[in-house]
Amino acid sequence: MKKMLTLVMAISMSVSIFAAKIATVNTQKVFQGYSKTQVAKTKLETEKTKLEGQLAVKAKNLEKIAKELNAKGDKVTVAEKDKFQKQQMEFGKERQALQQKLGRLEYEEMGTIQTEIKSAVKQVARKSKYDMVIEEGAVLYGGKDITADVLKVLESSKKIKL
Repeated sequence: MKKMLTLVMAISMSVSIFAAKIATVNTQKVFQGYSKTQVAKTKLETEKTKLEGQLAVKAKNLEKIAKELNAKGDKVTVAEKDKFQKQQMEFGKERQALQQKLGRLEYEEMGTIQTEIKSAVKQVARKSKYDMVIEEGAVLYGGKDITADVLKVLESSKKIKL
């Protein structure tokens, strides 16, 4: 009797898995096609250009000081060498800080977009009563592609419910 009950449960569980309504989504395509992604990329490029410009000015100043010190040759004092080395270290620290700032900004911008994409996927899945949504690359066959629907939801709404 136990074997029969176990068999019936196993069959009913496997049937329920096959009866699930499954969708697929290409999140990379959604990410690239989403207008906010392009806005974020432009914002990041603008910030990067601004920061690189600031660094370039400081690098030129350091280069000018290095040339002046080289021109002095043996007449360079220990204090001048120490001051120059300190300026180089400060420049390196500032460059690292600016790179970290840019990385943080990118993480925040892209994280917000990824959260919106996940919310849109959930919204489309709930509306169309899908039991499961799987990344398109993980599926060889089957499932309804909802990528276009997700993009449509993202573009049509300013704020998506989480």
